[in-house]
Amino acid sequence: MQSILVPTDGSEAAEKAFGVALDLALQHGATIKVLHVLLRNKEPGELLRLPEVSVAGQEVVRELKRLEEMPVAPPSVEQIMTNPDAVLRPASELVLRMIGAHVLKRASARAAERGLDIELLELADSAPAHAIVSAAAAEGADTIVMGMRGLSLSDMAIIGSVSQEVCRTAACTCIVVH
Repeated sequence: MQSILVPTDGSEAAEKAFGVALDLALQHGATIKVLHVLLRNKEPGELLRLPEVSVAGQEVVRELKRLEEMPVAPPSVEQIMTNPDAVLRPASELVLRMIGAHVLKRASARAAERGLDIELLELADSAPAHAIVSAAAAEGADTIVMGMRGLSLSDMAIIGSVSQEVCRTAACTCIVVH
């Protein structure tokens, strides 16, 4: 184990996974690269559940609360059938980038507390599983350490759909932390 990619959305599961990655890096002398994919597929309420989201700025919190309180028309049957996961009240790109910057800054601070230097990758803006697998390949990661579930409220799957897709398609070792 020489190079660990840690994708993080800032959720509790991702925070746990990052702790495991830090331990592994210390044990094996591995480098850590941290990736955040913009959370375009999350409703404002999900984003507000991020640990310490208030540290990202009151502007972020105010905007997410405003969006969360906006009335929204229920999607039509056609909309549900064509895109069941569509976000009804999407956050602006600026807010998503501010959240991403906060998540990466938090990861850097946690690593520094443990005496580790990490590399923060550019914010990614594509389908999460694809972005993670692509970053692992581009960065030469031999291991991906990620949380089992992100911010989603759904408990329908035993393992989150993103982590499941990453494990299925990545060409390296994947460690999924519960």
